Amino acid sequence: MVETNESLVESARVGSGIGTVYRALDELVDLYALEDAAVVLDVPGFGRQVLHAGRRPLHDDEQGLHAAEPGLYLQPPLEDPVLTDLMLALGALAFRYDARDRTGSSAS
Repeated sequence: MVETNESLVESARVGSGIGTVYRALDELVDLYALEDAAVVLDVPGFGRQVLHAGRRPLHDDEQGLHAAEPGLYLQPPLEDPVLTDLMLALGALAFRYDARDRTGSSAS
């Protein structure tokens, strides 16, 4: 588990914000032996965003994630409100960080 945490921290330290969210989703899949994981975000200035483990496109969107409420969607489901809140916060911060990093200013 230490190696997993170190790689996620390294991603956050030197990688992109959105890349860190994808890395966190992938690590959730591995840690809990999940079939799938996605986070749906509604970030002011960026609109609705769906990030999917493995950076896979949704194509047919069988789970209806494009229309889903913001949240963490795991298959099989794992009810952990703290984990959901953390992933939503990480996602929002990731978009704002990457936008700021590209423009040199903060996004509202």
